[in-house]
Amino acid sequence: MIAHKKLDILYLDGIAGLLAGLTLFSFQSWFYEIYSLPLYALQFITVANILYGVCALLLAFKRTRSLLAIKVLAIANCFWVIICIFFIFEYVNSASWVGISLLIFESIFVGYLAYFEWKNRANLILGATYKQRVKNTYF
Repeated sequence: MIAHKKLDILYLDGIAGLLAGLTLFSFQSWFYEIYSLPLYALQFITVANILYGVCALLLAFKRTRSLLAIKVLAIANCFWVIICIFFIFEYVNSASWVGISLLIFESIFVGYLAYFEWKNRANLILGATYKQRVKNTYF
């Protein structure tokens, strides 16, 4: 028996958000120095990433998902891209080049996730357990 599994993008989305938020939370003072962003901005980014990661993972682990929830997740990603761009323009003179670069990278990454989730929203309704294709071979 051969099982073919496809990685569900919602798992990647949730794990990336949660991991980013927990990393920022764990090393907050270090990132504060590296990013040179105001502490409230860094805390906002941290909390938003953790909350988003938890919500995306809860949605990813569901067997069947509502189309509305997937649309909201994609729109939330678009909204996060706008917030990242706002932070880039707001703190371009005070933040370090590392902080600006990471915000640019995050906006590109999240923008791609938003595009992919929106484009494949109908396919994401069924969870990974329903997407398995099993081929039986008897040789």
